[in-house]
Amino acid sequence: MPLRSLLLLCFLTPACGGPDRSPLSVTIEYPDGGPPLNKHFSFVVDLQGQAGELVDVDADMPSHGHGINTDPVIERIGNERYRIDGMLLHMPGAWELYFDLKGSDNKTRRIVVPLELAHQ
Repeated sequence: MPLRSLLLLCFLTPACGGPDRSPLSVTIEYPDGGPPLNKHFSFVVDLQGQAGELVDVDADMPSHGHGINTDPVIERIGNERYRIDGMLLHMPGAWELYFDLKGSDNKTRRIVVPLELAHQ
């Protein structure tokens, strides 16, 4: 399946930065056409420069006060690359994707990526 890449720069919180708290890039490869509305899909995330292992992926619609109804599965496919299966965004609107990384210090850091899902 063809993928569309989206390169994001993370400026949101200190947990999002590297050792010097500088912005880091996150590349998300969505299915062709972008994330679908109300259909299960898979995507690849490349967490360049992030120290730690991706241990959880979640999503939330802050303005609606709810998240997703699925539990995505994470598969490491490279050094800083992961395939996420079973994501389902059931409503159009403003979403936040959450990527939780566990570092060598056993602390978990969260990367937040905004996503606007259009009506389809």
